[in-house]
Amino acid sequence: MIFTERLRGNPYLFLGPRPFREARLRSYVVTQHRLGRSLSEILKDRYVQRLGTVTFCWSVIQDPRTIAALEESLRSLEHHSS
Repeated sequence: MIFTERLRGNPYLFLGPRPFREARLRSYVVTQHRLGRSLSEILKDRYVQRLGTVTFCWSVIQDPRTIAALEESLRSLEHHSS
């Protein structure tokens, strides 16, 4: 009974959590970093703080996909500056 009530509120519950917030945060951080902002400055943004807790933000930052994107951003910045 409880499970069917939960399904009425979210028909996609069986798919598990949807990573939209993680993807939005990752995209925002990488975009801002490519614009030349430091990671510490980006993490102080109100937009970032509204997306989730400090723990959530750090888990997204430490995700291998985010790290790879930031490394690519750094390589791109180094390439353009030389």
